[in-house]
Amino acid sequence: MKFKKVYLLIAFLILSACEVKWNMDLEFNDDFSGTYKIYILIDQDAQMYALETGQSSAIGGLDAILSDLPEGFGSSIYQDGDYLGILVRNDFTDTEDLKSQFKLLNENENTSLLLLPIEEINFSKNRNSFSISGIFGEFFVSDEESADGYDNVFDGQLSVIVPGNIKSPKLDSIVDNTVIFEIEGISAKTFEVITNTKNIFSTLNILASFLILFSIYFFVRQYQKKM
Repeated sequence: MKFKKVYLLIAFLILSACEVKWNMDLEFNDDFSGTYKIYILIDQDAQMYALETGQSSAIGGLDAILSDLPEGFGSSIYQDGDYLGILVRNDFTDTEDLKSQFKLLNENENTSLLLLPIEEINFSKNRNSFSISGIFGEFFVSDEESADGYDNVFDGQLSVIVPGNIKSPKLDSIVDNTVIFEIEGISAKTFEVITNTKNIFSTLNILASFLILFSIYFFVRQYQKKM
């Protein structure tokens, strides 16, 4: 069902000569709970085309996504400059909860469009690290000649905020522990974020350091007494 909607969306984009913006802001807390927001926005040409073709509102078929949202999701009509569309948001308690929410969205042909650019996403964590990896899908089937024609049709971005010290990707500058991936939609592309979450000032590390220093102090005192 998702692919049926994809073809309809692509046809709408091409016929209306418009641009769609897709943004996801995904933020993790230190305990791997967090929040996310998904924006789907269309430009003024698309808004006019939607009204001219008898759509019920200027956001075209995006209102169907809001109608089919599962219980617990927040949503609103959202405007950013000349772009108008929808904003969907939710909280999650951990990565398993987040994966369950994504699965729930993908089970409906309308709400699955919220995750259209993401073909696969995985989360992995252990005592010292946390990683997010996945694949941005190819939903514009194109060759070299037609690829340029899609440049102004889709603008996608995934923004990830993670705790700890980011090890991958290697970037010259990282602001507020945020990594941003650009999405084209004309070719499949992998993405990955790896962060070191080991806290050198954790309670166990402080206790271990104290015991080591105490042991050193004890043996030095014993040595001095023997002398």
